[in-house]
Amino acid sequence: MGGGAGKPVAWTAFPTLKTRMGGEGREGRVVTVVPQGIVANSIDAYSNNIKDAKGHRQLPLDMAGAKLDKPEAGGFHWLAAREEQDDKVRVASTVYFFSNPGKNPTALFMQQKHELEIIPQPFPREHSRYRANEDWKFLVRFNSKPLANQKINLETQNGTKTELVSDAQGVITARMPDDFKAEVEQKTAGSTDNRRRSSDFVLATEYKEGGKSYLTAFNGSYGPDAFDQRSLAMGLGFTLLGMISAVPLLRQRKPAKQAADARQSAATETANHKDA
Repeated sequence: MGGGAGKPVAWTAFPTLKTRMGGEGREGRVVTVVPQGIVANSIDAYSNNIKDAKGHRQLPLDMAGAKLDKPEAGGFHWLAAREEQDDKVRVASTVYFFSNPGKNPTALFMQQKHELEIIPQPFPREHSRYRANEDWKFLVRFNSKPLANQKINLETQNGTKTELVSDAQGVITARMPDDFKAEVEQKTAGSTDNRRRSSDFVLATEYKEGGKSYLTAFNGSYGPDAFDQRSLAMGLGFTLLGMISAVPLLRQRKPAKQAADARQSAATETANHKDA
């Protein structure tokens, strides 16, 4: 899909949903959902904080994407776009949550929405995220039944591509790759840019049943290894602490060495006098 003005550039051939926030101020913020690699008429939004039947809404799509308004209670949203042509069905799904996410979204996520699905087990809660070098489980199922020995492709915006296979319970364990390139931070005086580094990933699988081909994809974002910066900071902290702790010892050693040198010098002089 092309990277037109204001549209994110596609980095995978699998269908994905990209969310972006615009507007000014907390009340004026607008979340736009942009489908990529898939043709759909609307975006299905499911939330456990919406009082509609099953918390389901259909968000109309225009050239800019679909607008996702924030419910009064905030909450997790499962977003999906569906394309169906002849004997092929393609689905793209992702999760978006507003502040004050509310109750646990597991039941909402497990609710069947399409034939072929990839479901986080679990999804990171607020103040958490997918990170490099961490293992995360996902359930692959068809018509609510787990698919064993099903091949799933993992791709990242940073260029990683790998293939996973589900176990007897239809579960895969995906290790988020540590594929972030080393960066040289350039901080200018007075800079307040504290944005966290992140990249996108997609999990996709295909299944055939009843003369139809189904493809589903779940996409999200992940950050660098949680211990990268922390380990560096801790290492520097321990080094500085060791240097600070050593100062009193060095101060104590200097007078002691001076006294020892004085005693050695006096002993030498005494011996020289005796020899004379």
